[in-house]
Amino acid sequence: MGWFLIGAALVAWLIYRGSKQNLAEATPQRLRQPAAERLASKNDRADPPKQPWQDPRSHPDRRFTDGSNQWERRPVTASMLAGDSGRQPKLPAKWIASGEGVRVAGVSINSGMFYLGGSFAGKPGAENCLVDPTCQVGSIRGDPEGNTLPYWPSYHSISPGARRTYLEWLAGGRNDPSIGIGYIFIFFYGLERRLFIDEARNEASAMAAEVRRLLALHGENYSFKGYASKFLDVADLMANPDISRPALSPDLRSGYEMPLSVRLHLGRKLGSKLPFDSTDALLWVLSLPDTQLRTPASRCFEELAELWHVRFASRYPDGLKVNSPRTKIKVEYRAASGGFGGRVDLSDSELGPLPDVAALSAPIDGLRDLLNACTDELAAYSRLLGKKPEAKDTVEAAFLLPKEILTSGSGTGAAALKRVDGLFGDHRIAGVKVARLAQALGMEIPPKGKLGAGLCNQIGALMDKLDVGFEPDRRYGSRGLEADGYILLFKAKEGAPVDGESAAYGAARAMVEVAALAAVSDGKVEPSEFESIKADIRSFPGVGGVERGRLMAYASTLLRDPAAQQSAIKKLGNIGADARASVVRAALSAVLADGHAAPDEVKFLERLYKALGYPVDDLYSALHRGSVALDEPVAVAPETRATGVPIPAQPPASPSGGVRIDHGRLERIKSETSAVSELLAGIFIEEEPTASPPQVREPVASEGKFAGLDGAHATLLSLLAESGGLDRQAFEDEARKLRLLPDGAIETINEWGFDRFDEPLVDGDERVSVAEHLRDKLQQVRVEA
Repeated sequence: MGWFLIGAALVAWLIYRGSKQNLAEATPQRLRQPAAERLASKNDRADPPKQPWQDPRSHPDRRFTDGSNQWERRPVTASMLAGDSGRQPKLPAKWIASGEGVRVAGVSINSGMFYLGGSFAGKPGAENCLVDPTCQVGSIRGDPEGNTLPYWPSYHSISPGARRTYLEWLAGGRNDPSIGIGYIFIFFYGLERRLFIDEARNEASAMAAEVRRLLALHGENYSFKGYASKFLDVADLMANPDISRPALSPDLRSGYEMPLSVRLHLGRKLGSKLPFDSTDALLWVLSLPDTQLRTPASRCFEELAELWHVRFASRYPDGLKVNSPRTKIKVEYRAASGGFGGRVDLSDSELGPLPDVAALSAPIDGLRDLLNACTDELAAYSRLLGKKPEAKDTVEAAFLLPKEILTSGSGTGAAALKRVDGLFGDHRIAGVKVARLAQALGMEIPPKGKLGAGLCNQIGALMDKLDVGFEPDRRYGSRGLEADGYILLFKAKEGAPVDGESAAYGAARAMVEVAALAAVSDGKVEPSEFESIKADIRSFPGVGGVERGRLMAYASTLLRDPAAQQSAIKKLGNIGADARASVVRAALSAVLADGHAAPDEVKFLERLYKALGYPVDDLYSALHRGSVALDEPVAVAPETRATGVPIPAQPPASPSGGVRIDHGRLERIKSETSAVSELLAGIFIEEEPTASPPQVREPVASEGKFAGLDGAHATLLSLLAESGGLDRQAFEDEARKLRLLPDGAIETINEWGFDRFDEPLVDGDERVSVAEHLRDKLQQVRVEA
């Protein structure tokens, strides 16, 4: 299908007709000088005062305000060619093709792509692009910044020294990024003429490539960027009239209009009454003149586009339906040279004139909101790359990405997910060494010893993104990881998050810890002992499925780590009487789960009783009864019962494979063991107290210390600023007191800092502190608040 009819023939015909009329009516008269004056001019030429180069956009003229529907040409006035006065005869202009070598005023130029000669000999258009070999050229460069170039610069009108500068710039391949913008425009005038007046369609691609290269060097000049972008719109169409979807780019926005390529593509979608897909919608919002991409979006554009597709599909599962406007696409080109201009209507061969999406505004707000939301999600990732650009392909950076794009494609996160999945095989649970998991994640850890709190939390965050839970997980009350230790992995959505501070979970965890302590006392764990612990977990009141799954994983790790229990038994002597009774009940239940108590298990219970201050005789009585009800009344004499109506005996209970805790009394045990849970945290976690769980909580009422920061985070920031910094454990303790997640608190404070100081405010792994160079600024913000 012939997608597109440009109307280039119409353009050429209009230009030609207009040029004939203008030449017939107002042929420009060239000024002549007496020969003596010409000679004096040659021997002692003093450059006349020049007006500094000014951005044409700051001085509107007909090029920007006239909307004529026909191509027009203005005759070149004599004053515009004053530098060429009296030079006869004029050499006919010739286009020097790319790669063609010429020599002008002793300067060899091999790059081509300019006009050489004195006159276009009756052809329309301005002659300010001509390199006239008869013009005097200085022996040294002059005015490389272009400060003396006039409003419409031309080779004829600039000084001999400036001509030398221009010729050497051409000879150098037009690569000098510091050259004045006026010289760029002189060269650009020639490209305009070549494409639109000479109709060199076969050179459109090469000229477009050169303009793009110049834009990369000089695109900071808004005037040149605007003209060049318009040139590229039309040049690209002449090179390839078929409509295609432009590539996504953070630089789609150019000048004060949407790019023509975007308007044509979306116009065809509108004309065909098709909904916009995610790429169409992103093209639209990125190409809007008033779209300003924030740093995370421009710095992480590939990730932004990937996240956009995910979020767009969720919000618009059937695509974005847009009503077609009545306004049709029209292309208007006003030459930077001032020599011609006009407007052309564009039509699709099947759909006719295409609707102009630039005339719409209704759905834009929703798309901008979506773009901002995606940008916010990439803020942490962007900040890391801003501080450490070399971290882009590391696991540390990958796991700051939103989950949906972390595990997609073939990036670092996806590769880590594949390796972690390999640890499971065909199962949903896997027990591995910590070092092996670190290798799968692509992380480096020390060969031995305990891992720091920050590293443990980082591993936890990574696993959450991969939908894998693990134990021991210090975020939920367990011990920290050891480099040469054991870790149990289990597949669970978002890593099976729980509220580790809830009373029910704390009580259940305490029972698991004591039961595991007892079960490993004989040096081995019978399957029935583990099954008894799991049965208790399943029936424990107040905990849900996610909590039960995590508790079972926790029990498994405890049973696999008997060495850690040796020091734990020594710490049990400092708890209250009620808590001690609860500990003993759980231990007895685990020991008697298999129907008998082995000698090693009895020895353990003896040690446990002694550590808790119980008489060992009470243990033997309990073992003989096969009971764990230590708090029930003890019979001191046989009871005499009166004869009454006999009650049928209850049917015998089916064998359970072991003694179990009385679940009817677990609610009371739960209330008794809140203190036990805290104690056992100290017993089972030697290096640090339990960290707060990743639970979203209601923000504390603002105390007004820092505008825009809630009271809890403001209090924590004040403490950091006033104390000069806290070690990691102290910081986590303070964060928990304020009911904040430590890592989340740092993230929130740093986001607030970025909004005000354009950089993170606090940092540190083992020690958390306010950046030294921001302390004074922070104090000023606090006072102003």
